[in-house]
Amino acid sequence: MKQSILAIATVAVLSFNVSAANVAAQDQVKEDINYGDPTASFSTLGVSASKDHNQLNGMYGVDSNIFLLDLGVKNKTDDKGKGGDVSYRGRYFHVTDGLGYSVDVLGGATHYESGDKSTSNAVLAGLIYKFQVTDNISVFPMASLGYTRIDANTLGIGTKETDSLFQGGLYAMYSFDDGHWLYVNPKVTHMSKANTNLTQVEAGGGFMVADKVSVGAKVEYTAKNTKLIMDKDDTVAWLQANYYF
Repeated sequence: MKQSILAIATVAVLSFNVSAANVAAQDQVKEDINYGDPTASFSTLGVSASKDHNQLNGMYGVDSNIFLLDLGVKNKTDDKGKGGDVSYRGRYFHVTDGLGYSVDVLGGATHYESGDKSTSNAVLAGLIYKFQVTDNISVFPMASLGYTRIDANTLGIGTKETDSLFQGGLYAMYSFDDGHWLYVNPKVTHMSKANTNLTQVEAGGGFMVADKVSVGAKVEYTAKNTKLIMDKDDTVAWLQANYYF
């Protein structure tokens, strides 16, 4: 049971809206920004929704500095009438000459139908670098190190689980001349104490419906992992909308 709670909380932490993981680019002209580019500096307010969760996404860009805050809530209650799960992510990003670094604090609270509850919190530090393959194709290798703590209440007994994390991934994007974009983001997270790798893939895109408004969609896939008592693959689809200013 403890491994199951750890697995669910870890997946929730590591799957948190990577499309909002943007860093700042120095001396970039706003008219030339593609809003799917994770090295673009801009400010936005948006919403994301899946079958079970809603999320508010905010980002504020100042030159080479980016500040992000994402807040999520489960839009359904369990069979005991308890409130929905909540999640959060705060991030600072900085980039110089294509190389960016970030610091994240993220986590959330999960309620289970059995009445059990767990809270998860993590700190991550990461690097990203941009390679411009063609005028329309860009790739961004990413790597992060982190620490996570899960506090669970199972059958009235409190438990604590901690682990160190290493995540490697690649964000690849195709940007259209009209400002639309498509992307794919595969990543693997190694959990030291659990001695296992968690494989995830996110893919999606955005369509500019006006100069300052986009709509988009993404799909998050997490592969099954028997060590973490995840007996089947998990796929979640999201719809998104953003206003830029």
